[in-house]
Amino acid sequence: MESKLNFFRSLALMVAGLMCFSSSATVDNLSGRVGDMNGDGRIGITDVVEIIDAVLADSPANAMIDINGDGQMTINDITTLIDQVLDVNQTSQRYVAYGVPFTMVIVDGGTFKMGATSEQASEANYDEYPVHQVTLSTYTIGQTQVTQELWEAVMGYNPSLGVINPQNPVENVSWFECQRFISDLNTLTGCQFRLPTEAEWEFAARGGNKSKHYKYSGSNNYDEVAWCELNSNDRTQPVGTKKANELGIYDMSGNVWEWCYDWWGMYSNASCVDPTGPETGTDRVCRGGCMEGHVRFCRIGYRQYYSPETARRDLGLRIAL
Repeated sequence: MESKLNFFRSLALMVAGLMCFSSSATVDNLSGRVGDMNGDGRIGITDVVEIIDAVLADSPANAMIDINGDGQMTINDITTLIDQVLDVNQTSQRYVAYGVPFTMVIVDGGTFKMGATSEQASEANYDEYPVHQVTLSTYTIGQTQVTQELWEAVMGYNPSLGVINPQNPVENVSWFECQRFISDLNTLTGCQFRLPTEAEWEFAARGGNKSKHYKYSGSNNYDEVAWCELNSNDRTQPVGTKKANELGIYDMSGNVWEWCYDWWGMYSNASCVDPTGPETGTDRVCRGGCMEGHVRFCRIGYRQYYSPETARRDLGLRIAL
């Protein structure tokens, strides 16, 4: 194993020298993108060098070095990081905030029909019409809803009113509180996280370019993918315990409602590119349904809205980038 590590290190150092890079990173980073050892917001060859050094030195376990999320520091982390540098089959990115890891799923850009499409139409509400074409650029979105553990690590408190468990989704947070959380997370990590737009949320929930046109996010059977009034005992549940959708994203149907960036408003017939919703309004969009709500709220097309000051025990968030 050590000979392989030395080979990778030699190769990385050679490339680094050719590219005139200098490595000043340490393994003490607590926050940022996993593998971004020098904190410049990118994954590059100098980061590979730092992590090879850490593995060779048998450094203490560090979430910033556990690239593949298996809880260990091995050659597999090095090869995974090299794949990321080369952008080989990359489908997700891992981040850490004060030692709490979280994963963002890459959603390749594409075009889709938004609203009361055929699998939604029999139960669709008035505000899901008209069906319209939306084109989105590539973005990333949280693999899970923001957990109580992540919120508390960033904000220093847990606002949740229901089940108190680090791996349950945080809830009882207003749209404005979510903005403060995101601002603090961005300061901490050096990234530009945000709430997803309503269109980004729906495209990801539909499975992006891999969509199989399910009624719920990942299945036509709510019980496979959603926590709602029929199976949750009116309590939030740990994130990621139901089946993931086509993109490997969890809980986009049920558990807690998720704030979106947009003001609520009626749809238009017009095709659009990277829409962000109406310019003004009184209520912000929420999506996905919740643990104490009717199963119909868990449909991909269902739309909800609340005043941005609203905080409820069934209302949380998922972040985008």
